[in-house]
Amino acid sequence: MKIFNILGSISLLAALATSCAVHDPFADNMDIGQVVPTVSWELSDVAKAGGFVNFRAKYYTSSEHSIDHSEVWGLVTRTTAAAATCRLTRALSYTKTVNSTDTVRTDVKLATFSHDKAEWDGHEYVLVDSFQVSSTLAPVSWVDPEEFDEDRFNMYYPSTFQDEFTAHVVNYLTKDSTYYNDLRNIYINYDFTAEQFEALNAQYGLSMPTETETGKKSDLWFVDDEEVDHYYYITIDEAGVKTEHEIATPDQAPAGVSVYEVYKSCDWVYCRYSDDTGGRITSIRPQYMPFWKSLIELIPFKDWIYNSGDKNYSINFTRNYILYPTFRVFDENGKMGKDTETKQISLN
Repeated sequence: MKIFNILGSISLLAALATSCAVHDPFADNMDIGQVVPTVSWELSDVAKAGGFVNFRAKYYTSSEHSIDHSEVWGLVTRTTAAAATCRLTRALSYTKTVNSTDTVRTDVKLATFSHDKAEWDGHEYVLVDSFQVSSTLAPVSWVDPEEFDEDRFNMYYPSTFQDEFTAHVVNYLTKDSTYYNDLRNIYINYDFTAEQFEALNAQYGLSMPTETETGKKSDLWFVDDEEVDHYYYITIDEAGVKTEHEIATPDQAPAGVSVYEVYKSCDWVYCRYSDDTGGRITSIRPQYMPFWKSLIELIPFKDWIYNSGDKNYSINFTRNYILYPTFRVFDENGKMGKDTETKQISLN
């Protein structure tokens, strides 16, 4: 019969110290020089939560010792991936993601097996059996739901997710005029109320239109790049800062400067052509941007992520569990040996 006997030699101690620097599988259950059972086992790497995992284990010890029983232990990790994608905009493509992996169950005993269940094959004991996996470890998937469940979202996502998502989108849309067309489309197509417009007019001392009909809002936000409304010229100071000065007529510009055309548009839009590239530049006038920022901040999170084309909400949440099982064999003195090869089971 084969014997697994750990000797107290300096060379072997050095090897053990090196190979087990992070986790010593024997230290808590044996003394140097003592015989412990030798163990190996085989099992599937995929299992269903709530179901049974079949395995085939092999073990033996010295003729001076007797096996008492065996056990299956398991550690469980959880991997979570949560994401949401902005669908209210076209040019701005923004997805916020949160990922985490953590240990949700430390190494605990899952099953115990009597030694008399094992059979001697002439070389070692063979145990063919199974252990059950908890049904609470079933994976979770919540992807593109047709209805937005606020309670479920709060259960799955961090408490700050919605506010952080909305803040990022609002800042992208209003930090400059990069997403001018997105901001325009939101104003035209989103169902803002007249009361919301009135409240912001009072807050900022403006007289922005309070129209709520989509077609009329489209007419209000206009640009006519064929009709010159007034002009502007540019000055550059000693620090290299460029300033655009709007004037009613070209003769109001200082002598020797180039004068450019500004085209007719609604009050909050500034439309002109670039003298450098020849392309049209359309932007929100800076004094109006705080109004637009406050306006789109009124849009709730779920409306930002609603996919009007597919009629669902762009949410993608998954939670998966992995079980790391070990097979342990105990002799009559309580000394334990176990398989040191890391096994893992993905639960579905």
